[in-house]
Amino acid sequence: MAKYWTTKGEKVQCQLCPHQCLLPPTKAGICGVRENIDGQLETPYGNLSSAHVDPIEKKPLFHFHPSTYVYSIGGWGCNLKCKNCQNYQISQRSVVNSAVTTPQEICKKALLHRCRGVAFTYNEPTVWYEFMEDVAVEAHKRNLYTACISNGFIQPEPLQELLQYIDAFNIDVKAFSNRFYKETCGGLLDPVLQAVEQIVDNKTHVEVTYLIIPGLNDSEAELQEFLNWVAELDQEIPVHFTAFHPDYQLNYIHNTPLETLLRARALGQQKGLKYVYLGNTNVPGAEDTVCPQCGQVAIKRSRFHTEKTEGFCPCCKVDLKIIK
Repeated sequence: MAKYWTTKGEKVQCQLCPHQCLLPPTKAGICGVRENIDGQLETPYGNLSSAHVDPIEKKPLFHFHPSTYVYSIGGWGCNLKCKNCQNYQISQRSVVNSAVTTPQEICKKALLHRCRGVAFTYNEPTVWYEFMEDVAVEAHKRNLYTACISNGFIQPEPLQELLQYIDAFNIDVKAFSNRFYKETCGGLLDPVLQAVEQIVDNKTHVEVTYLIIPGLNDSEAELQEFLNWVAELDQEIPVHFTAFHPDYQLNYIHNTPLETLLRARALGQQKGLKYVYLGNTNVPGAEDTVCPQCGQVAIKRSRFHTEKTEGFCPCCKVDLKIIK
């Protein structure tokens, strides 16, 4: 049985995410997987869509256990309907016949593959909240770290509970306008910003990704607003600007121009952000960590590989805020 719901007559109301779906009998919410079964909110448990061994840098998480491998698992469904989703085959459908596993088995496989942690990713992991939480508890018993790659569209109470079990987040801030969230994602911006702020307040490691889509969320004004928000929150939050490529329902939009990515990075640096990276691009040095104090390249990265680092700039010894 799922957590975070109430009964309203024959209907149940899910209280996990801001949609607050009110579900008649046998019906699922917007996420496609949390369903009213006999007056109770039920959710698939352990139904895998995907399981891979990935470098942690692929999530992307650059300041969290660099050069380690993470056992990455995904389920089904999502509480947003992004028109550009690159994993729509699993996120935009309900559970299909798939492998069913247990938290113990996930952690055994992580250790078997010499992974240092478990990551919840590929679809939106919060929609299988209960399984994710149980896996995270089991992972910590086995000295494995946990990472959640999420859209951040979750209510404060369940997020606060989850913060006990997740060691790092990458939150995808998809734009900085409610219009984009409503028209392109079927959601709202403010709950996502509040989730990031809650994670920061809890002192849990967080990195933020912003996929730049030409003509939709790439105006200088919108990028400025986004960067102002990050800078006010914490200038040391790593920001990943990533390039869009045509996919799903936005396959008619061209790739993000290199000039737009470079401009976004420059704006971030002007705002005082310490760590701004570019993803999905072959620009030399786009994923390197530049020391915020002396300006020298402190950590080189290439194709999800990070050179060995002690977490300090080799030139001036400033702390680069790396969790090891």
